[in-house]
Amino acid sequence: MKNRIHIFCDGGIGNRINALISGLALADRFGIESTIYWPMNSWCSASFSDIFENELDIQTTPLDALAGKFSQAKMMLHDEIGAQFLQVPFASAYDYQSLEDFELRGLPESGELFFYPAVIPEWIPETLIHASLQRMRFSAHITRSVSEFINDTMKRPFHGLHLRRTDLPIGLTDLEVMALVQRYPQEVFFVCSDDPNAEALASAHAHVHIRSKSHHVEKKDIKSDWLTLSKDQEGRTYYGNVKRSREAVIEGTIDLLILAHSQIIGFSGSTFQLVAKLIGDVAPLVPITRPNALPFFSFAEMTQQVERQLIAPGMLLQVCHTMMQGGEAAHALELMRMAFERMADVQRIEIAHTLGVMLLNQNQPRQAKLYFEVVLDGQPSSYSTWLHLAFAEILTGQIDRAKLALNMVIPNNQSTLSAADANLASAIINKLK
Repeated sequence: MKNRIHIFCDGGIGNRINALISGLALADRFGIESTIYWPMNSWCSASFSDIFENELDIQTTPLDALAGKFSQAKMMLHDEIGAQFLQVPFASAYDYQSLEDFELRGLPESGELFFYPAVIPEWIPETLIHASLQRMRFSAHITRSVSEFINDTMKRPFHGLHLRRTDLPIGLTDLEVMALVQRYPQEVFFVCSDDPNAEALASAHAHVHIRSKSHHVEKKDIKSDWLTLSKDQEGRTYYGNVKRSREAVIEGTIDLLILAHSQIIGFSGSTFQLVAKLIGDVAPLVPITRPNALPFFSFAEMTQQVERQLIAPGMLLQVCHTMMQGGEAAHALELMRMAFERMADVQRIEIAHTLGVMLLNQNQPRQAKLYFEVVLDGQPSSYSTWLHLAFAEILTGQIDRAKLALNMVIPNNQSTLSAADANLASAIINKLK
């Protein structure tokens, strides 16, 4: 029996495209025949042919109807819920270190694979994902709509904002959008959202464009809020009172592909935004360049990344430095404090020194000292931190302590200091004379 990969595409359009192109990438790499499952449900009522023109083996069987039919297959799933409905033991689609590891542990010599991820597994090489994506062909209606909007409305390189508001509020807040577009009146922006009110607020500015839509995301239960506990057609229970009609999904896909051609601002973490960026990088529909990125960061988005520990200390430091330069010192300090509380010990030390320096610059030396002491508890030979601690002690009137801190650096290590720290040392010595 030959291998066959059953690629189950479910959820919203972003999740479905992730499953589709990563599953097809594996099929192409290993010469496996494929079947695509594309159920039409409240998450996405559009059919595969509503979105794509590719001739593939497409089935519309929902997840609950597949229960017990893949008990002998190699399972590659997103979460436990999928395993429960298929009546199989859970096995993660993400539990491989590389393509070679998958070939060794995951690829049977013959038989069936059931592949049901929501995001692209990191172990699948980008080259395979890109090749798979480049072979996909969006419907003529979608392609024409994207091309006409970019050529007739946007006309020149533009920035893009994705504002999700219904069951998963992410992206810039309305106030952040207003601050951004007012700060850069010479730039052109495209805004797409599942909330027409968010689009209307943003497009009140002449240089901000939205695409008018006749269909939007709806509530399954109009009397409940967006995050009410709800069951979908397959019986899965989620905190999401969401219904996406066929027309709304097509409209959303057009928005996704327009967004793909922009310089996307912010990182919401949504699959919609990530898929848009991937398509723009790899398979754009319209030949248009992207403008240079704007030095703007959303406090709301960055808070989510810090809380989920999705951002490395080095990147966070760059973001907070940019925010400080833009006059958002309070937000930068709050992000740094949040990161300090959540990160591992080594990362906390990296954050603590910079946080202390930032607090000194904001004339908060008592707070700064606390963070410098954390650094020195873990890295007592951090001479730059000793110097900054000495300066903080001077500012709080603790002259004897300042001298003790300075003596940890001078004269033994003065020759190895950076230029900035050498200047700081000279200033401290002068103040202590």
